[in-house]
Amino acid sequence: MFRIARKCTIVAIGTAFALFATATFAAAPSNEEEQPIVLAQAGSSRTAIATSNDAGAGYPSHQAGVRRAAAEGPDALRRYIDRTRMIYGFYYWDFATRE
Repeated sequence: MFRIARKCTIVAIGTAFALFATATFAAAPSNEEEQPIVLAQAGSSRTAIATSNDAGAGYPSHQAGVRRAAAEGPDALRRYIDRTRMIYGFYYWDFATRE
């Protein structure tokens, strides 16, 4: 009988402590001002819009991204192929222009 009462008392004290701690930390004023989250974006939206019109020039739709990257230059093409190598399996020299 005393074991059950002792166990209930311990559970009640633990619950009260958890509720008190939650209310205390939730109501505590923050000294730091919230800073807005700024996301960085590589490239500009003008480039993506300007080159997206040539995607339907007789090529399969899954090649639109790699052809856009090839139009931007060899570094962009290399990064795109490296980033998507396990998805598409493109090869650099299939889309690069040889100078």
